[in-house]
Amino acid sequence: MGQIRYQAPEETMGKAYDSRIVRRLVKFLQPYRSKVSLTLGMVIIVTCAELGLPWLFSRAIDEVDNDRRLWMINAIGAAFVLMIVIRFFGMWQQYRTAQWLGNRVVFDMRNRMFRHLQSLSIGYIDKRGVGTVMTRIQNDVSVIQEMFSDTVLGVLSNVLVLVGIIIIMLITDWQLALLTYLVIPVMLLVMRYWQRYAKAAYRVTRRTLSAVNANLAESIAGMRVVQSYTREPLNFRFFRTINRNNFDAAVDAARLSALLFPVVTLLAAIATAMLVFLGGNKVFDNQMTLGELVLFVALIDRFFAPIRDLSQQYSVLQSAMVAGERIFEVLDVEPEVQDKRDAYVLPQITGKVDYNHVTFGFGETQILHDINLHVEPGETVAFVGETGAGKSSMVNLLMRFVDVWSGSITIDGHDIRDVTQQSLRSQLGMVLQDTFLFGSTVRENISYARPEATLREIEAAAREVGAHEFIRRLPDGYDTAVQERGVSLSVGQRQLISFARALVSDPKILVLDEATSSIDTQTEKLIQDALKRLLVGRTSFVIAHRLSTIREADKVVVMDLGRIIEMGTHDELMEQRGAYHGLYTMQWRGGGEVAAD
Repeated sequence: MGQIRYQAPEETMGKAYDSRIVRRLVKFLQPYRSKVSLTLGMVIIVTCAELGLPWLFSRAIDEVDNDRRLWMINAIGAAFVLMIVIRFFGMWQQYRTAQWLGNRVVFDMRNRMFRHLQSLSIGYIDKRGVGTVMTRIQNDVSVIQEMFSDTVLGVLSNVLVLVGIIIIMLITDWQLALLTYLVIPVMLLVMRYWQRYAKAAYRVTRRTLSAVNANLAESIAGMRVVQSYTREPLNFRFFRTINRNNFDAAVDAARLSALLFPVVTLLAAIATAMLVFLGGNKVFDNQMTLGELVLFVALIDRFFAPIRDLSQQYSVLQSAMVAGERIFEVLDVEPEVQDKRDAYVLPQITGKVDYNHVTFGFGETQILHDINLHVEPGETVAFVGETGAGKSSMVNLLMRFVDVWSGSITIDGHDIRDVTQQSLRSQLGMVLQDTFLFGSTVRENISYARPEATLREIEAAAREVGAHEFIRRLPDGYDTAVQERGVSLSVGQRQLISFARALVSDPKILVLDEATSSIDTQTEKLIQDALKRLLVGRTSFVIAHRLSTIREADKVVVMDLGRIIEMGTHDELMEQRGAYHGLYTMQWRGGGEVAAD
């Protein structure tokens, strides 16, 4: 029996420096120039203190070995303590400010992405998938945070330390410094070799970890199905396989990491041995002081640590460049539906809706063909037809989730493309087939469209749709927490809450996609009664699945392949014995439901 195959995650390694991405990332730091300057200043101070400590130590050794002036020893000791204090407070301020900057960039970036995502079309989320979009907001932004909080600071500090060490060594004894640098080409070759294999190993580790996480998420979400079909043993064997793949990849990556540090330590030891041998001879020949030799040994020890750290930070920078590219890929997406520059606020409407020669499609595929439909205020229109007939496109265009290709949709004579989206949707309400409840309280879910609604208004809406009694019986009544997507409530209860939510918003035009879920007879009656109350006095567009809704509609619009093929009341269409009569005969005569669109 086959298993689901997971797609490999998107490439996570790229160039360590991409000027285009870096310029855009730096813009997030511009509002905080003072803190950036403070951090850079602290890096310089800490670097000077780091390099100053071995220099003071070498001066102390020379003083003891030669002049032996007690006051000078005391002065050097005091300077040594002062340098340590300066380094301590400098590092504290440096990391404190850098962490603040990293977290602030994440704060601003996530806010900007969330605001931007809310302006994008629903189709964008559908195409990319919620998981991919969440990765952008969470994982990719976290990589940027790591870069700004630690990596950039580490790279800058390490580069300054390296430059400082090179300068001090050349000033102290340029010949010995050049001999010491002979191990650098060997070090660079080792780092290049390690980086090439480490990159591939870490890429495999991330890919296999992604497969593990994907399988875990899917298995947990589908646990009911897993247990229903007794798939536990087979699923465990498959999980153990992909988990083993991740383990093997992680061990390979760890093996490479374990190899790097001993090699660096070995090269540092070789350089130190050369230095002690050659420098010791110079000390005996009075060409170099003992303190200068000790300074060289101390600097050599510090010299290789930044090189090793930079190799690790290089990988983080590569990941950050890719993460930045992904983030800006989202931010650069232009909303498909935008307000015109001269868009005006839609005045209070009565609910007259006109589809005038509307043509629409996705990509190059045309969905709706020359649609003409005129609805008077307060009328209920029921859209019926087979799956893919274009019913959902009709209501999506009215809500302006997408725009028409040609023709127009007007409300009370106002072309909906000429008014602001906020003023349009604030006077429209929508009840989805897949009732979505947020992970907050019942009260907050009902008042979602009108957060300022009072408890009395919320209760009145719940009573109107028949939801008050079951809400009252919940542990905390209207303050009962609703679990994610409302899973703690029954299908019927979720539908009634969504009706109450629409009623509280008091829309002039209501769009309803009837649910097709099977529910008990009593709940069905409650929902039917609630639906009748909800539709009263409103212009309503219903993607109808219940026969009772269709029979009571003022207009039944029969659609097929993006065209209106019949229109009239239930009785009128039955008399015509056309397409609607055929649908009724096949699907509704027994009181059943039509398939969802």
